[in-house]
Amino acid sequence: MAYVDHGMPPERRREQIVGYLSTHDRVGVGELSQILGVSEVTIRKDLDVLESQGLLLRIHGGAMASGRGRLELHFTTCEREHREEKRRIAQAAAALVISGQSIFLDGSTTALQVARLLSDRNDLTVVTNGLYTALELNFSAGITTIVVGGIMRHRSSSLVGNLNADLLLRLRVDIGFFGARAVTGDGMMEADIAEAQLKQRMVQVSALTVGIVDSSKFGGTAFSVFALPNEIDRIITGAAAPATIVDELRAQDVTVDLV
Repeated sequence: MAYVDHGMPPERRREQIVGYLSTHDRVGVGELSQILGVSEVTIRKDLDVLESQGLLLRIHGGAMASGRGRLELHFTTCEREHREEKRRIAQAAAALVISGQSIFLDGSTTALQVARLLSDRNDLTVVTNGLYTALELNFSAGITTIVVGGIMRHRSSSLVGNLNADLLLRLRVDIGFFGARAVTGDGMMEADIAEAQLKQRMVQVSALTVGIVDSSKFGGTAFSVFALPNEIDRIITGAAAPATIVDELRAQDVTVDLV
């Protein structure tokens, strides 16, 4: 992987340092200096900044990745996959939300994109199990954020479990927005059973269930179906979604929007 770019801004250089550490147990200052084409003094300053942000740990002569650094890199990598398609899906989803509603956003990267488009809404209540989504919404004065779940999933930064099962079944939200690991004519699926159970409960309490799933998730299967076709009102996806699955869903009265 080529990292050398003498003119890159510090933020990009530091991002590449964290990325390099994701595949190496540790790295030396001299090694990073050669890879990135900058002085060792510059690298030491970068490492100091990244350590202050909790993204790595300084060791003698270099650094090693922290747990937070690995987690954020994983989430950022997922967020970059099909980024433009996810943005179009998020725009279509956000257009369904009006001030005064209550909605659910799951812990998916597409849901995070939706959250970023809701900052101008007023008197909006958002229920979410996504930590990044909750943090994003925290800066919107007109939005009340309720975080549900109990056990943090390390790779997705989402909260799952049965700690709030009774609470979830008593909630009522106008729209539930759900990502998925897989989508077929049988419904929307998740690989993690706890994640699927939480989403299933939120499907039950959502007046409108909307899938926000990029086209790469169509086809294949995952362990647990959390929303059957008769429980899904709409799925927003990319134009590359397989026509056979789209037609199968539409034949079961699921509205499928291709964006």
